[in-house]
Amino acid sequence: MPLSIPMGVSSPVALDHRHHLSTQRLRYSAMATRLTDISQMDVQAALDQMRSLAFSSRPQVVYKTAYYRKQTKNHWSRDDPAFAVLQAVFLTIATLAYSVAFRTTIMGGLGFLLYSLLWNWLVPGFVLATIGREIANRHLSGTQSSSHVRQSVEW
Repeated sequence: MPLSIPMGVSSPVALDHRHHLSTQRLRYSAMATRLTDISQMDVQAALDQMRSLAFSSRPQVVYKTAYYRKQTKNHWSRDDPAFAVLQAVFLTIATLAYSVAFRTTIMGGLGFLLYSLLWNWLVPGFVLATIGREIANRHLSGTQSSSHVRQSVEW
């Protein structure tokens, strides 16, 4: 006998879908808030990480801070988008300097800026992050005992 759902009552699948959508909206809202609230960003730590990765021969220092974050907060990613925001700012400065050095028009400089930020930085970042996350979650996450928390790579 098929299970019938009374009128006006949503199915469990519909309720789960609505809950998932509202959770995603809250997550995107929190990300947008973090992107625009500079006082919440740890700019100094992001600059230290950039300096360690670019000029030092010791990238293990950056790994150690990420490892400590994993041990205390149970996630590998940074809470704030300061690293990405600083990358975008530095790319914008370099793009504008390039445009000034080669005496492009204002519209040409803005077009080059948008091309650099969107096509050369944002799109490849999204693609590589998505592919890396899928590979890691499908093939690299090991099965552990039932007492361990399920580990997954965040996007």
